[in-house]
Amino acid sequence: MKVKTNIAVPDYVFEPDYDLPALDEIEAYVKEHKHLPEIPSAKEIEKEGLDLAEMNLLLLKKVEELTLIIIEQNKRILSLETKVN
Repeated sequence: MKVKTNIAVPDYVFEPDYDLPALDEIEAYVKEHKHLPEIPSAKEIEKEGLDLAEMNLLLLKKVEELTLIIIEQNKRILSLETKVN
């Protein structure tokens, strides 16, 4: 199965001017809304259905954002380990 879409692939996440969401902002959003920002809630999906192409790209965006967050956290961990040693 091939799903074609005109939705932009989220490679823009890797651009230097991309505003990566802070983890505390994500945490606050999840506590309040019980789902990730930009991802439809279970109620929305139940009511309106699920656009597979859109959801796939939204999930890719979240994976890319998480990858950038992990890379940054790894740098911080390595820096702290250097200071401790």
